[in-house]
Amino acid sequence: AQKGLHLNEDIYAGMNSFTRGGRIKHTEYFQCGKGRDLGFCSTLNFITKIGTGMGEQMLSREYYWLGTQLPLDRFLTFYYAHPGFHINNIMIMSSVQLFMICIMFIAAMNQTVTICEGDVDMSNPNYAQYLTPDGCFLIKPLGDWINRTTLAILLVLLIAFLPLFLQMLTEQGFARAISRLGKQFLSLSPLYEVQVTQVYFNSLMTNMAYGGARYIGTGRGFATSRLSFSTLFSRFSDSSIYFGVRLMTLLTFFSAAYWKWPVLYFWISIAALLITPFLYNPHQFVLTDFILDYRDWLRWLGAGNSSSNTNSWISHCRLTRIRITGYKRKRLGERTPTTGFISRAHKANIFFTEILLPIVMALIMLVGYMFLHSVSNVQDASDNKGEANSTLIRIIIISVAPIVVNLAITVAFFFVSIGLGPCCAMCLPQFGKVIAGIVHTIAVVIYIAMFFLLWVLEDWAFAPTAMGIVCQVFVQRAIFAVLQHLLLTREFGEDETNVAWWTGRWYGKGMGGWAFTLTMREWLCKVIECSVFAADVFTGHLILFFLSIFTLVPWIDKWHSAMLFWLRPSRQIRPPIYSLKQRKQRRRSAIVYGILFVVMYVIFLAIIVVPQVLKPSVSLPSQLLQYLNGRF
Repeated sequence: AQKGLHLNEDIYAGMNSFTRGGRIKHTEYFQCGKGRDLGFCSTLNFITKIGTGMGEQMLSREYYWLGTQLPLDRFLTFYYAHPGFHINNIMIMSSVQLFMICIMFIAAMNQTVTICEGDVDMSNPNYAQYLTPDGCFLIKPLGDWINRTTLAILLVLLIAFLPLFLQMLTEQGFARAISRLGKQFLSLSPLYEVQVTQVYFNSLMTNMAYGGARYIGTGRGFATSRLSFSTLFSRFSDSSIYFGVRLMTLLTFFSAAYWKWPVLYFWISIAALLITPFLYNPHQFVLTDFILDYRDWLRWLGAGNSSSNTNSWISHCRLTRIRITGYKRKRLGERTPTTGFISRAHKANIFFTEILLPIVMALIMLVGYMFLHSVSNVQDASDNKGEANSTLIRIIIISVAPIVVNLAITVAFFFVSIGLGPCCAMCLPQFGKVIAGIVHTIAVVIYIAMFFLLWVLEDWAFAPTAMGIVCQVFVQRAIFAVLQHLLLTREFGEDETNVAWWTGRWYGKGMGGWAFTLTMREWLCKVIECSVFAADVFTGHLILFFLSIFTLVPWIDKWHSAMLFWLRPSRQIRPPIYSLKQRKQRRRSAIVYGILFVVMYVIFLAIIVVPQVLKPSVSLPSQLLQYLNGRF
């Protein structure tokens, strides 16, 4: 048996039988549920297997034959039962992105143009005569459209639970139907469905672009043990967390510029993409375990830079990159990598979704940012003797500056590591980890400085600053997509080049004549990794800050376990038993890292709240201000 060959083999057998003239007899049976209890990760592994398998089916000749030869009635049945479900998931998640772009432009209009005052009776054909002030824009119908759209989506969500309610009503009565529906909502199943839809969407699109569909064993066990934050973050960052962060930045700008109460639905739905993997983690909100999770996550971020470590952030980042670049071909006597030799993705397959689409999205965000400042730029031009500010140059500088700084920092510390690493390795075994930690910390500080610089340029106005952050995120995503897909060569070995970069020990790695080109390639990788590291640090802390609120709720672990397992507190699984020495060590670590977590939380709140309250006067050098405003 092969993992790639035996995937959806039952579906292929049915299609081959049908295309060769066979007819499959259909017999009706009474419904008998076949299911098993699975944990959150097991269910999503199963969904990933189904989604990637559907990607392979869509590319098969059997689908082409069925799609072109079936009569219309049978084709529609085939479409509904097989690819239609997955295409519907693609449409759902794509429509959410499109809706976020639409409301972004509506919010930009609300901040830019003159809005009509008072209520206007739209049923009156001559309503334009009553618009005040003159030349104003009537944006109220757009707000009503947002309200209607959100309420319609919420209504459809409630209707989706109707089949379950009717089945329980006919089989077990009204009381059991209400009880089951209540359990579904108390278990926050709508949030789980959002995550499932996104995993279907991501697995299908990823397989269509990169391939790699294979059988994923889901197991038969029921997950009762707690997974660490770093494990869940690495598993779901590419499939849902990064996507949710991009949508959350758009929603933050809209909420700051044009708040509407029905948009709370989208806040909950998009937040589900970020917190659902942790929400369905057993015993997630036990305070001691939560703080120790934070400790392990910090260690996970810094591991793997002095010696190879598969359980590290750099290993996760590298595995994500291998999907794009593939491995160098195996040479005689070379050891096979643990992940196997992955072929490079074909550029024709990835050009539209992975290169062109990020560029188009970045251009759309730049248009929105420039439109947001179009009126203020005209006013500034009249104050500056006809010399207008260029917001396009400003946001491009803000977006590209961290990458340029990372270029300089990484090459500077490369010479530090290559000069001091070989001699310091004997007395400081973690030399590579220290150098990598310094560089990554500087990268995080640079992004915080860019955020404050943008905030100062926007005169401490939060809505334009949020739109600037949106542009920065999407512009850098487009730049890194081009760099990774078009410039990076294939990956070498296990993790030799990363360790050699930080420790300075390039000898004895088996690189041979590739050493010079691998140095240049690793430099480009390190520049990208610095920005990705900063993004992961910010994202991880935001998720942890939000989840930490629930750890303060009394008896939260019992309520959470009841939500997950539908068990009374008296019948729940008992927590693990630790020895006296283990309890002391856990308590000591929880105190130290708990203080660190609180300090980080206070710093985060101070960064957001203090400038909004005080609005300090900050004067930048006139020459720097002219460059940032595009007046060279």
